[in-house]
Amino acid sequence: MSLSRFPLAGRRIVFLQGPSSPFFRDVATACARLGAEVLRVGFAPGDRLYWASGCGRYIAYRGSAERFGAVLADLIRGENLTDLVMLGDGREYHANAVSAAKVADGITPWVIEQGYLRPGLISVEPWGTGGRSAIPARFAATTDTRPDLPVPEPAPGSFLRYAAFDVAYHLANVLFGPVFYPRYRHYALDSPWAEWRGWILKAVRAPARARQTEAALARIAAHAGPVFLVPLQLDTDFQIRDHGTGRTQDQDLAAVMASFAAHAPSDALLAVKEHPLDNGLRRWDRRAERLAREAGIDDRVAVFPGGRVEALFPALAGIVTINSTVGLSALLEGVPVKVLGRAVYDLPGLSHRAGLDAFWTAPERPDPAEADRFRRFLRHDYHVPGAFDGPDARRGAEALARFIAGERPQ
Repeated sequence: MSLSRFPLAGRRIVFLQGPSSPFFRDVATACARLGAEVLRVGFAPGDRLYWASGCGRYIAYRGSAERFGAVLADLIRGENLTDLVMLGDGREYHANAVSAAKVADGITPWVIEQGYLRPGLISVEPWGTGGRSAIPARFAATTDTRPDLPVPEPAPGSFLRYAAFDVAYHLANVLFGPVFYPRYRHYALDSPWAEWRGWILKAVRAPARARQTEAALARIAAHAGPVFLVPLQLDTDFQIRDHGTGRTQDQDLAAVMASFAAHAPSDALLAVKEHPLDNGLRRWDRRAERLAREAGIDDRVAVFPGGRVEALFPALAGIVTINSTVGLSALLEGVPVKVLGRAVYDLPGLSHRAGLDAFWTAPERPDPAEADRFRRFLRHDYHVPGAFDGPDARRGAEALARFIAGERPQ
């Protein structure tokens, strides 16, 4: 067997939970073609739905989340596993898996996410993301400039396809989970039923939401003073739950508005944008407007649910975020960014280093050369081209398999 043709020969890879799509099935197939032996540990019916027997052995885990670390440690030893692959490291099963890997010999957990650099890229990190990421320390230790790898033009996505995959995954869990996986704990804050109800109501409100967005964007465009943006995140996102400020997003937004009221110029406008994948249950428009009234700045706040945030960058004096990737996109375009939580890009030369109160009057702009060096570093060392579903999924699966093999797919 040629190692150049089969760079994963001798590797034994276990897949845990992945995206709500067949993506991990495709990655496993690609890894097997490169010489690896693969297996899957499933925690819910949806995991089995998007796996195929030809990809490798499927192990149904029906125990508790608390016990999974110990069970996985036995599996690592018994199967001589060399790699774990998982979507995010915040789910309890995945956090326990990473902990088990830390005390085992010769195994690497690979944590994948939607790319820090978007769209068209998937991020891949060994051992952890966000506040557990090695990116800040590794970047601080580098002095060179990585090659400028291309950012692929993503194929047009389909929200209906994404939604169909997601509904099928969670519907399988709702219908069959209590029987076949009675101890499985859903990782999200909202149940699938609540999530679907939120999206239906959001669709009903679509015309009103469009008018709200149009009015807010017109107000921003016509505003003569400085405009600051707060891009909201998903409460269920582990970047908020594990790497945020320790407060709720409501509390963070209230603190931002209080600081804005006390320290921002009188002609400044605060724009608050809802996350595009928010299910609408929390009605952030109403919450933000209430918080603005309580802070005495309801006439200086514009709240809107839609639109492309990137189109606003040229008009912004700055962005305040917990740790959204919008912050990274903005600083790469030269927009000052204040990070409240923990983010891989909250670094000297990139983000605002002083406190929030000072940000409103003296926002620190990112150093263009340092920002470009960071972008190249992220793209070269931590990203592969592709997507979790749609036309780019197969490309992403092949690229991820080759990344695990030690290559750097472009």
